[in-house]
Amino acid sequence: MLSFLTYIIVGLIGLMMGTVYKRSFSNIEMLRISPYKVARLYGIIVLLSAIICGYLSYKAVAAFTAQDAMPEDKAHFFQDYQSMLVYFLNLGFILMIIFSNLHSFAAKKISWFLYLQTFGIYAAFAVIDNFFLQDTFFHFKKMHQLWQGEFSFANILGYFSLGVSASLTIFNAYMTYWGLQK
Repeated sequence: MLSFLTYIIVGLIGLMMGTVYKRSFSNIEMLRISPYKVARLYGIIVLLSAIICGYLSYKAVAAFTAQDAMPEDKAHFFQDYQSMLVYFLNLGFILMIIFSNLHSFAAKKISWFLYLQTFGIYAAFAVIDNFFLQDTFFHFKKMHQLWQGEFSFANILGYFSLGVSASLTIFNAYMTYWGLQK
């Protein structure tokens, strides 16, 4: 559910920023935003997002190795860390898209590298979450008789997440390009 709301927010950000660039370019230009400063802030956001998501991914896997915990407790620990991972991954995606759009606006050209990096970081942790962590959790639950079903939908959600995030990244780049054209 959180990812779905994130996708809606990112789509609306693209619409809003493209429209703002197109309609009120002369008023926003008074701010004189430096592309270097925006890129530096973007770099800080990327670094923090990667560190936080990497740490939470590690802690999610480490939750299975808790010595004195029952399997149900290990599953709860995993779900807590995995939920935090999804939250920070989506928050980072929103912030990276915003700063990619701002950098493109400040540079007055599309910053393809930032958009590719935004998608790359989101995709890397989405793959870790949906294909590795969820698969590990699925097998853990089957091994400890905590799973009632037969099939895990995490891979399907992973492919959906990658497709939608790629589409939204391209959409934001296009809307920024559209906004910068006179």
